[in-house]
Amino acid sequence: MEVQHDKPRLSIGLALLSLLAALLLPVQSRAADGASLLFTPTTGSFTVGSTFNVSIAVNTGGNSINAIRADIKFPANKLQVVNPSAGTSFISIWVNQPAFSNTAGTISFQGGLPSPGIKTDSGIVSTITFRATSPGVAKLTFQEGSQVLANDGQGTDLLTSKGDATFTLNLAAPEGPIVTSSSHPDQNAWYQNRTVNLEWDEVAGAVGYSYTFDQNPRTTPPERDDATPARSTTVTADKDGRWYFHVRAKVASWGGTSHFPVLLDSTAPAGFTPSIDPPSPEPGKRPELKFLTTDAMSGLEHYETQLIALDDPNQATPFFVEQTSPVRLPELQAGRYQVIVRAFDQAGNSTDGRVEFTVAATQTGAVITRIPLLQNTFITNIAFIVLLVVVIGLLVWLIVRHRRRPSDVIHDIQRLEKETVEKESELLRTIQAARQMESSIETQVQHQQARENIQQQISVQQADQPATPAQPETPPSGEPGADFLHTDQSKQPPPA
Repeated sequence: MEVQHDKPRLSIGLALLSLLAALLLPVQSRAADGASLLFTPTTGSFTVGSTFNVSIAVNTGGNSINAIRADIKFPANKLQVVNPSAGTSFISIWVNQPAFSNTAGTISFQGGLPSPGIKTDSGIVSTITFRATSPGVAKLTFQEGSQVLANDGQGTDLLTSKGDATFTLNLAAPEGPIVTSSSHPDQNAWYQNRTVNLEWDEVAGAVGYSYTFDQNPRTTPPERDDATPARSTTVTADKDGRWYFHVRAKVASWGGTSHFPVLLDSTAPAGFTPSIDPPSPEPGKRPELKFLTTDAMSGLEHYETQLIALDDPNQATPFFVEQTSPVRLPELQAGRYQVIVRAFDQAGNSTDGRVEFTVAATQTGAVITRIPLLQNTFITNIAFIVLLVVVIGLLVWLIVRHRRRPSDVIHDIQRLEKETVEKESELLRTIQAARQMESSIETQVQHQQARENIQQQISVQQADQPATPAQPETPPSGEPGADFLHTDQSKQPPPA
């Protein structure tokens, strides 16, 4: 099971632990020598599949310490942590129990002890049990962030030296025939060629051999009835990776199996693009070249760089030089340049990254004669100047407006009051005219409605009266109606 932790939180806890532990004693004087973190043992040779112990020790250099943080890196493809034991440690207070990751290949210890702390030249922090999982060389290192804190009440970091350890991991001695390869002789080296030539020594009394080629380090070839008497073969891998050739001999019965590892990587490192800082350096300056890429199978081995002056047709082809990023380039004259960075992996595959840049000529004379104002075109500059003049004119006009005499301001106010009164009178006249028009419209509507009502009443009365005989036009002289309807002409006044 993999255990991981929160490093920032634990670092704060570790510092607090150191400060609290030192409160009980006065501040200690610091010795001249710094503290060291070490591995014990530092070297060894172990068989794949076996386990071995490595202890983490501290040498305080004559100082009194009360807290330690150890961050360790190991190759996860060759080693696995079986048990990060803390039982033999002088640490009495653990900020967190030892944490590890077999995927990332990391281990971390953080802890301390109360005042007066400890002075030691070989104090055991912890002991780790590893299992060797594949052949090769495994290196253990202390990472950045490891600390040894003084018992001085301030948590002073005394760590000045970090050791490392290197272990050789081998396959077990063959129980069967001894295998060699003319094409891939080194079992710990990576090769590009996927076709492998293999040979094995003769086993006395053997009647035949059985072999197989796969990616399992512990495969046992089958017991074949048609075992071959041949002692060599050629096999081909269908992909990159760690492959194993397994062979055993049949004498009276089948014997033990020999395992021969073959490391294959025919894929180049990932593509990348270097960078120049600054992107357009000045003549006589030394720009910085940076580059980084990865390799998924065998891992990166080294980088090489080549600097080419593109404007110099007489330049001889420069050599590639092994470098590590970042690289400070030499002082360069004005012109165009190209840098090629070649990345190699452990199998010799390579990938090129390229970057071109220009060293500009040193500027002379007025800047405005070489570079347009604000890095723009001439027309844009003229437009900008015109706009600036307009803005200045507007500001001047506003200032003049704000600086007018008080009498002018009073005159403007009186004029506004007069205009307001006139507008108010005009508005009142308009309202009165509208009201008169509204009254006239209402009167006409009332008259129209009255006429319509009279017409309706007459129509109703005529419809209700019965039909009567026609009357003579001139009624008798004795009837009242005749006098009423026919007035005596003689009684009428004479015409004027």
